[in-house]
Amino acid sequence: MSLIAVIDFTPPQCLNADMTATLEQVQSELLKLIDMAQRGEEVVITRQGHAIARLTGVPPMKSPSSREAWLRKLAELRERLRTGKGGPTVEKILEEDRGE
Repeated sequence: MSLIAVIDFTPPQCLNADMTATLEQVQSELLKLIDMAQRGEEVVITRQGHAIARLTGVPPMKSPSSREAWLRKLAELRERLRTGKGGPTVEKILEEDRGE
């Protein structure tokens, strides 16, 4: 769950509140804003009082091992639900359709 933040860069205790930053503030405080986005906060960037962009963190990527585990579960599911009925492959159907 991300926090939407409004930032006026006054006291540091307001960093957990909603955050909006002007373009000038973003230019001078970019590293601070990136750190906040990485912690899960959302920063709305404004120009002349109008929201023009949103800075959010990127969710962590799943490790390759979780992908491998998912593929194993998928193979197990296919095996468990297999009906035993066989049919022509897509390649075979295409060959027959082309008259090969």
